[in-house]
Amino acid sequence: MERLRAVAGFGLAVISMGAIIWCTMAAEPVPPAAVPPSMLEADSWNLPATRAEPGVERDREAFTEVTIAPASAADLAGVPEGRLDERRRQVKVTIVHRMLMDSTDSLAGTLRQGAEFPRGMRRFTDDGFGAVKVNGTVLAPASRLPPLLTTEDGRTTVRFTVTLLRQVRPEELMRVDFNAPTARPLLVVHRKVTLRPGEWTVLRAASIEPDREERQRLEFTVGVYPVSVTLAQGSYGFPDVREEDDFSWATALGVLTAVVLAALLLRALGGEWWQRTANRELAAGLALAVPVVLLPAVAEEFTLPAYVMLFGGLPLLALRHAVQVLPTGPQWTPRDALGATGVGVLLAVGMLSWSYRYGQLPGDTLLTGSGVAAVAAAGSAVVLSADLGVRIVVVRLAAFAAGSAVALLALALWGKALATQVYPPDSVRLLLAFCWALIPVAAVAVAIKQWTRGAAVVAVVVSLMVQGWPSEWLDAGSWSREVPGQVVPHIGELELTPAVRGVMGLLLLGFLLLVLRLRRLGSALDATRSSAAEATMIICLMVAYLAPQGSATLGDINVPLPMLSITALIAWVTARWLLTHPHPSVVEPGDQEEHRELIRSALHRRLLLASEQELYRAGRGRIGTGELSMEEFGRQRDGLDAALRRHGGHPETAFATAAGCSPWHNGVCGFVVSLLLSLPFLIVFGVPAGADLSSFVFEARSVIALPAFGFLFGYFYPRVRGTQPMTKALHLMAAALATELSGYLSALAEPDLGAMDKVQVVAIIVGKVALVSIGLGLYWEWRIMHLAGEPWARVRNVRSLRSLATPLLAIVIAAVTTAATSAAGQTVDRILRGDETSQQP
Repeated sequence: MERLRAVAGFGLAVISMGAIIWCTMAAEPVPPAAVPPSMLEADSWNLPATRAEPGVERDREAFTEVTIAPASAADLAGVPEGRLDERRRQVKVTIVHRMLMDSTDSLAGTLRQGAEFPRGMRRFTDDGFGAVKVNGTVLAPASRLPPLLTTEDGRTTVRFTVTLLRQVRPEELMRVDFNAPTARPLLVVHRKVTLRPGEWTVLRAASIEPDREERQRLEFTVGVYPVSVTLAQGSYGFPDVREEDDFSWATALGVLTAVVLAALLLRALGGEWWQRTANRELAAGLALAVPVVLLPAVAEEFTLPAYVMLFGGLPLLALRHAVQVLPTGPQWTPRDALGATGVGVLLAVGMLSWSYRYGQLPGDTLLTGSGVAAVAAAGSAVVLSADLGVRIVVVRLAAFAAGSAVALLALALWGKALATQVYPPDSVRLLLAFCWALIPVAAVAVAIKQWTRGAAVVAVVVSLMVQGWPSEWLDAGSWSREVPGQVVPHIGELELTPAVRGVMGLLLLGFLLLVLRLRRLGSALDATRSSAAEATMIICLMVAYLAPQGSATLGDINVPLPMLSITALIAWVTARWLLTHPHPSVVEPGDQEEHRELIRSALHRRLLLASEQELYRAGRGRIGTGELSMEEFGRQRDGLDAALRRHGGHPETAFATAAGCSPWHNGVCGFVVSLLLSLPFLIVFGVPAGADLSSFVFEARSVIALPAFGFLFGYFYPRVRGTQPMTKALHLMAAALATELSGYLSALAEPDLGAMDKVQVVAIIVGKVALVSIGLGLYWEWRIMHLAGEPWARVRNVRSLRSLATPLLAIVIAAVTTAATSAAGQTVDRILRGDETSQQP
């Protein structure tokens, strides 16, 4: 009987596998997606007349003339002085659109009405003729003359004139893009374009067949497709080899930043971490994997090994390390297995639907094959597990087998589609995201010392977001067929390929692990004296202030080196200055009750000191008038001295303690308060945006940088310079201000930048830092009193002008910052946001 059941079970399994193989072999190659007409037009020079859309007037003619010339002093009269750079070329681009039509044309009557002028003129010219874009720094908004209409011999001509002012470096190329018209119906099918380059030389002409090509004149005809012309300055000689200084401050700072971060990381891990064999093996594996992952940056032929290492080798290495370190394996239940099977079946159904929609398999073949595979697999599971005698277990195994068969069929069909280079575009990113998710699953498990379902689910979701879900995966074309030439998102000059997204995700994961380490170390009150916690905190602060500024080569080796902002190094120096200072002996309370007693004793001591001061102040006059004898004065003074000695002769330090809270709790409070105080400045610095989670977090560094100082303030509050909340806050203000201003040194040192622009930039930065620091100090003062169960008025009397000085200073700073913000012009916005160029006309 046992042999018969085994034969039947394995026979059903073979039938299920045979159905999967049969469907895979019968699958036809999916035809590639048709290239959109706009892309075909971009590669053709001639526009067939059959492409004319209904409603286009055949007797209309359109002409565009673009003239490039040096900008004169009169042209630049309205440009703010701070934007002009004498080392660059100021260029005036004049665009003239002309359209000829019959005087009886309805469009001529519409133009004569002048509706929505001047707002509607830009929309009319950009949509009807196609927007003309010119790169370079925008010196002033585009200016447009009123449309000029003339009629002669029954023909009406309308003329539109647009003037652009740009500023370019001598070695910079100028690109003029003639975008396709978007108005429907079309005003015209063909456009005659004349380009007069002046002192510039036409270097590249994409999608253009010239009608006339001369030194000072280029004529061509375009249709409903975009074209572009790239020009180089004719009087500038481009050297074959650019001579650079042997010493580069940017490269030196980049190397120094990397060395400091590496040294701090070694100090943060500590000697105990390196004593474990599993950790040393992990470090060795990472040392071998990192060069392979980064090789495509210098040699594109190593892209495939980099993908295999990033999405295959590193996940396996992370899982192996987690299995070695953790005492037990994942405690997954049958419900977890069924849940994972359900997710796999949903994805499989999506792939099978794609196979049916695009003709990989006919519907009846697909249904028959998947049904036979699922039923046979379920039957095999039932037959082989029937001797267990537990019905629920048999049912679960049957469901798991059936789902696995359907998923295997979908995976086989996807593999065949992948082999024929026609597949759902985002399906590859989905698979890579699931593979990459194993890294954060293992990393978080090691960080929290256990496997958890919640962490696994969150890691998978974060992995999908790192690869662009859901912002990019909701596109209708993402799950159709791959279209050649699709635009890949960029962050700066970096193309966001799956590998780049994965590397950025690893950097984000590393930052998260450092924060989790701070949480683990910060659970004990003595963490403020831990060198590992201090090094970890400084690393997080430096990473928040890292700002890549392009790349350079190291020596004669052609290896790109990211140039990092000096702000990271200044953050390291100022953080060390805040925490390395001889502090008075601080008695840390073990709980809230001890904190309450220390605060009450401090308040009593303050009362005695105030009484002694009042005795000396009032006693001088009372002794002189005879109201107080010397003996009585001496008795009162001795009584106050004795009371002060009973409360200790050392300086007051009750307001310099952690208030009985853990460093992690204090750090989170400091971060949240600092973040809330700095949020209004998003109006000036801009709201972060990004194509995926990693790029969004990268853009959000400016939002969390200053709150990171607030986190340091709370985490290491007993070690921060000063003995009172406000004195500590003022020291924090000095450190944060030096770090924030260091990021604008190059702009503030620019000689052509106006003095008022510099004053506004400094006022905004100083106002932001001061408001956050003073606000955090006031909050901390209130929090210490609140935790002690005492009213805040006992340390800050609202009826005292001296006590109100600090809140009033914060209000004045906020008012001045608001005024500077409202008065900030385009130059100040460009400096604060870091935008150097714009392509908007």
